[in-house]
Amino acid sequence: MDLAVPLHPLSDTGDALVTALAQLLLDGDRINIPLQQVAQIARKSLTDVDEVSVTLLDGQKAQTVVFTSRLAVELDERQYQSGQGPCLDAAETGNTIVVNTDSSANPYPEFSRAAQTAGIHHSVSVGLPIPDRIVGALNLYAATRHPIRDDTVKLAEAFAQYAGVTVANASTLHPTAPQAQQVREALASRAVIEQAKGVLMERHGYTADEAFTILVTASQRTSRQLRDVAAAIVRQTPRST
Repeated sequence: MDLAVPLHPLSDTGDALVTALAQLLLDGDRINIPLQQVAQIARKSLTDVDEVSVTLLDGQKAQTVVFTSRLAVELDERQYQSGQGPCLDAAETGNTIVVNTDSSANPYPEFSRAAQTAGIHHSVSVGLPIPDRIVGALNLYAATRHPIRDDTVKLAEAFAQYAGVTVANASTLHPTAPQAQQVREALASRAVIEQAKGVLMERHGYTADEAFTILVTASQRTSRQLRDVAAAIVRQTPRST
């Protein structure tokens, strides 16, 4: 059964893209076919984006399941090898992470250096909105030096919704015991990250985005997984009585 995807009103161009996406066979048995269509439509439709990929997490292992070029795969795999990067954090948290690789203030220096070498100056990673199933991310890579437009980010989030439905439908058709364990791990990971963000926001007055950046920076600096950094903060926080 297809899952309904609520979408906010977009521009005329956005409406046309949503119509195109709605024509995809979201309940197909072969997950790579509709996901590849989502990636291809995203690359052709978003004029400030050059390449697109989709990351899925299988337990603690990340894999690029569809892509529009080898460059996208190489940038994804650079993050998998180091265990850190915007696509991994988006997949783990469900957040949307926009990176200017030319900025020294962004919390992904290793990824940024690799992206710059490849001629990529901006990336957008959007967590797939399926909190009770396999987690992943839609990744966009852009060579433009201009900031990624807000409407591009909003459309990327719409594309991610459809990609998420595709994955959810496929996993519903083929449920497994290991997948159930992956679901539990994903939910626990997201929960502890949100708890740590809440601690930082309450303790230091950070915004949600600032708290997330602090967590990512600490993860990079200590070479630890984001969820492990978050868990340490939560453990160190005295419980109110």
